[in-house]
Amino acid sequence: MIRFFLIISFFVTTAYSQELAIKNKINPQDFAYSIKNISTGESWSKDADKSFNFASVNKLVTATIALDELGPDFKFRTLFFSSKQIKENTLAGDLIIKGEGDPTLSIENLKDIFYRLKARGINQITGNVFLDDSYFKLQPNREYIDDLSYRAYNVQPKSLLIEAGAIEIQFLNQDNNVSIYNKPFIEGIEVVNNLKITKEACEDWKSKIQPEVIFTDESMQISLNGSFSKKCKNKSLYLNALDQDEYMKVAISNILDEVEIEFAGEIQKQGFADEELNSFVLLDEHFSDPLNQLMYQMNKYSLNLFSRNLALTAMKQKTEFDADEFNVDIYFKSWFEKKGISANEFFIENGAGLSRSSHANTFLFQEILVFIEESDWKSEIISSLPIAGIDGTLKSMFKEKSFSNATHLKTGRLKNVFALSGFMKSSKGEEYIVTFVLNGPQYQSFLKFIEQSLDYLYQH
Repeated sequence: MIRFFLIISFFVTTAYSQELAIKNKINPQDFAYSIKNISTGESWSKDADKSFNFASVNKLVTATIALDELGPDFKFRTLFFSSKQIKENTLAGDLIIKGEGDPTLSIENLKDIFYRLKARGINQITGNVFLDDSYFKLQPNREYIDDLSYRAYNVQPKSLLIEAGAIEIQFLNQDNNVSIYNKPFIEGIEVVNNLKITKEACEDWKSKIQPEVIFTDESMQISLNGSFSKKCKNKSLYLNALDQDEYMKVAISNILDEVEIEFAGEIQKQGFADEELNSFVLLDEHFSDPLNQLMYQMNKYSLNLFSRNLALTAMKQKTEFDADEFNVDIYFKSWFEKKGISANEFFIENGAGLSRSSHANTFLFQEILVFIEESDWKSEIISSLPIAGIDGTLKSMFKEKSFSNATHLKTGRLKNVFALSGFMKSSKGEEYIVTFVLNGPQYQSFLKFIEQSLDYLYQH
């Protein structure tokens, strides 16, 4: 009798989904979905084995592999070495800063370290400061997802960088007077406001600003060209600093001045072999927050640099592969094989899914979600996903719907790509895992289809 009702439910739900697709006039070749009721074992799908681009939903794969391989307590490290012993308040040698992929390292973190060095009695550094970002292998011919290289989502993975490689420009509109500020604020960063203030509607405002970043003599100048409307309220624009080594040099130079450590040397990029670093003096080290806490920001707000660095760090820690993005696909597929997950239609270019080449199918994401469901860190993953209509990248989507507060989904979006994957608990307390993907132009229609599908599942 139970099997009979499951079969009836399958046909009713599948027929309803087909009816919704027709009603919303979605090209049937452009989308797929996979739904599974964890509580009953029922499942429904359309083209679950067909390959699609899932964009940032791939961060769900990166998060799952990283938590499984590194554990929820994993912390990124940044190490500070001296090539010589400290004598008479002087570091009579070089200071080496070794990055191990921390995407959250901030200028404030660096200040804390240098203030601690000052507290240990270091008043002078007679050698150079070397920036060692050799933990990841340098990837040649890096490509951006679009022509907007200055946008923060285009920051490239790097094992030593600050402020996620970005600078925040704040536009504060008070009584129709627009003021501009930059974060972080340090003496070496100057923002030149060349913007024309208009009375146009505040639509697509970011595209009307053309920044230019110039580095000179340990200072950084950001020129803002284009226009900004008085009708825009307070806004923030995150810019790719582009030359991350120069950005770091500007920060360190200003920090040394602030903490009053004498320094007449140069700040240079240079890698060191582990054997050589082991012969140096470890002065200090900085640890990030644990991975289970950092995951919240990565998934809620779909942070690209974070997930790209995380994929490379997990690979570096757990394999013999070179930590470059050419090997991420091989690494992920080897993990799938270990876990018995089919990856025939899978290819990933980087841990963020920021790619036109990456592809997978909804069946793979169903298997990933089942793996999460059965893991010891299910709650960490689910709590890190945006809640429909409440927060993160879903804050303005599915607001005040029947299922809103009960649905946690990772989002993915590029031009003509939209995908969602995650968890929902129905009004009856039954748990569902769901994945939807569209590779086509009918975004609004597909969004309506997803909304109606989730509402049906929640109610029934």
